[in-house]
Amino acid sequence: MDPKFSEAATAAFTGHRFFDFSRKEEVKARLTASVLDAYEHGITRFMTGMAVGFDMLAAEVVLSMKGLCPGIELMAVVPYSGQAERFSDYNRRRYDALLAQVDETIVLSDQYYTRCFLERDRFLVEHSSMLIACYDGREKGGTFWTVRLAESLARRVVNVY
Repeated sequence: MDPKFSEAATAAFTGHRFFDFSRKEEVKARLTASVLDAYEHGITRFMTGMAVGFDMLAAEVVLSMKGLCPGIELMAVVPYSGQAERFSDYNRRRYDALLAQVDETIVLSDQYYTRCFLERDRFLVEHSSMLIACYDGREKGGTFWTVRLAESLARRVVNVY
């Protein structure tokens, strides 16, 4: 990781792979407003775990703001090499296109292992000061765990759901 890396100037994303896609534009508008607000308050680096659903939507939003927000950066935190192996063709192409545009990619493991997604989520929270979430309140799953971890570590959590 870049030695200039500042957790205080970094936000991470977490969210459901599947959410009510009839609300996609509403969620995207809230997400865009949250990224812009964070940027205006000194957050210049954003991290995504590159999962299907909210993670990739968040990556697209940050990348779309590069012309508007000087110095904004996107970091992909990939849990393991081959993360996209089981994605649909459409999502694999999207994933590859996003990875080609990010400012930095960190791959946490060469191969899949049982807790690799949780370790990715822990990395995101521990290396940021803010979590932008798309969390529907379910008390199970990776998004629930990540939001709870962020709260336990006194990170600011903004829910765009």
